[in-house]
This record gives sequence, C-alpha cells and structure tokens, in this order.
Amino acid sequence: MLTRHGSLRNEPEHVLRMELTEPTRYFSILEAIAGGATGRNGIAGVTGIDYNQLSTYLDRLSRLRLIERHLPVTEEPERSKRSQYRLRDPLFRFWFRFLYGTSDRYDQFGEEAYERLVEPEMADFVPPAFEQLCCEALWTLYDETPIVDVGQWWYQDHEIDVVGLTDEETLVVGECKYQESPLDYGALASLETHVEELRWQPSGGGTRTVEYALFSRSGFTDSVHEAAVERDDVRIYTIDDAVAALKKMSD
Repeated sequence: MLTRHGSLRNEPEHVLRMELTEPTRYFSILEAIAGGATGRNGIAGVTGIDYNQLSTYLDRLSRLRLIERHLPVTEEPERSKRSQYRLRDPLFRFWFRFLYGTSDRYDQFGEEAYERLVEPEMADFVPPAFEQLCCEALWTLYDETPIVDVGQWWYQDHEIDVVGLTDEETLVVGECKYQESPLDYGALASLETHVEELRWQPSGGGTRTVEYALFSRSGFTDSVHEAAVERDDVRIYTIDDAVAALKKMSD
C-alpha cells in the first residue's frame, strides 16, 4: 500500500469510484470517520455536509457495508440516539487514515515510509481493533459465564472498552491498553468508577456482581498482578491470550 506501484495502493479508491456516484462527498465522510469523527455532529462539522443531508450518505455507505452504526451494548437500536459510526474494513480504515490525499509523500521516504510516517501513529491507530478483538475473545475467556451479548459502552465522559452482558447476575467489564508501558492500577480504578454509571441490572432481579478483565499489550505493573491474585473478580490478559481465545473459537 505504501509503494507507488503496490497492488493495493489505490484499491479502495477504485472500488469506491465503481460503487458511488458522488465519490467526493463519500470520501470526505469516510476520511472523517477514519480520523475519529464518529458521531453525526462531528462528521457534519468535519465534512461541511449539512446535518439533515448526512443521513442519505451514511445510509448508502451502510448498505454497501463500508461503515456500520455502533451502539452502546445496553442500548436498543430502534430507540438509541447515542450511535457512532466506524469503518467496517481495516484496509479501508488504514487507507483513509494514512494514504487518502497524501500518498505522494510516501514516495519521498521510499523504504523508510512505514518506519517514518506510519509506525509512530500505530499506537493511536490500533486500539479500536484491539478493543474489538478483546470483545470477541470474551466469549471464550469467560466461557463459564452465561454471556448473551458483548460490546462496548459509553455515556457522556464515561466509557468502557469491553462489556459482557449475561442472563444471570454477572456483568463482565474490561479495559484495553495498547501502549508501550505496562497497564497500572489506575486503569482498574478508573474502570471501577465508570462501571458505577452503567445502568444494567439482572433481568431476573437480584443484585448484580461485576467481573473485571484487563487487557494489555505490554504487561502489567506489580500492583495489578497483586490485585489479580488477591481478588476473585479481577483477571488479566495479554494480546497473546486474546488471540489464543479467538483461535480456540474458530477450531
């Protein structure tokens, strides 16, 4: 994708121009979403497209399965107004984040293009994919727990990377850190604060219990290891653990 004559260099653009009659506006929407503008107001502000007209373009991109409407796992799709949009295909997400409109600059760096221009931003680019991986892995990592739905949750300033809803009294919540430093105890404390705002109760009544799952690219501090040993409600997982869980699901 980064080399001038690479087979995937312009593949997303070719695909989109075959499918869309007004590619410029659609491209600007996809670029905005890839850059982090995931809500309708944010997309309208970045693209300059009137908010009332935006639905037409978003619906078209959704039908083409280029984007998807993402909701907090506790919300009902028909009623919720807290939706966000994200690109479905990782290749398209990469292309719009790094290559769209700026591909010529990669030619100037040649073989050093990835190291100089892409790699420094990967710690910011990868987390959404890492969080999704951890969500999918939860089914296997907590296979003794009757999980019925997995996703993410957010409300105002509160956000939880991984949420597993069950048909009993247990709620599983997780924090994902894709960073070079080990995950510290502050991440667990923050997760405990956010889950207090998550308004979910067991369908059959009773008092909910919360399980905490911590996922880290670069391991954990001693205080987190100690918490995982001393507390029955805390588990810690590496990227390798999450990938192994996904492989187990596919076997």
